[in-house]
Amino acid sequence: MWGQASLARLIEEHITRHPALEPHDVYKLLYQGVLGPEHLIASPDDFAARLRAEYEAVSPDKAEPLWEAIRPDGALVRLNLRPFKARGGDVERLITACLQTAKRPWETPEKLREAWATFVELCQTGTWETFPLLEVLATSAWLEEQGYPPVHHSVGYKTASRPAYRLVCSEFLSYLITQEVRNV
Repeated sequence: MWGQASLARLIEEHITRHPALEPHDVYKLLYQGVLGPEHLIASPDDFAARLRAEYEAVSPDKAEPLWEAIRPDGALVRLNLRPFKARGGDVERLITACLQTAKRPWETPEKLREAWATFVELCQTGTWETFPLLEVLATSAWLEEQGYPPVHHSVGYKTASRPAYRLVCSEFLSYLITQEVRNV
């Protein structure tokens, strides 16, 4: 599933939507897609409170895509809060879906290292001019040194894309996108 062709298609989709994507952001994409959201939810109550506060603060925006796949198989997505709010999405349903998603077993740190190595190989063969090879290799060395930790989005990505999303198993999308929301 994390082979060169499927990984290249996934990254291409994200480059198209987020031109400010940097190697660091590709790593975050792979980290989330491979390992899922479990590391984000140490306390369900704290998670729910943070999500309610962010949802309240975010401005609705129908122009953004409602969700973006973060795995080649589409099993896990980033549900974007602005379009979800614009469509009248229920934050309590989202909290439930996120907590259920976090309980799912995803993949292993070894699979993350393999996916990152595939990305590096694609960069070495010149698949993307977007990512300077020296930056990719420096990021790779840093990841190796740090033990492939969770990371935040790059400043450039945050500025350009203003990320506001939660990771959700794609099978919960129909639960989240109720008939009421679909008709808005």
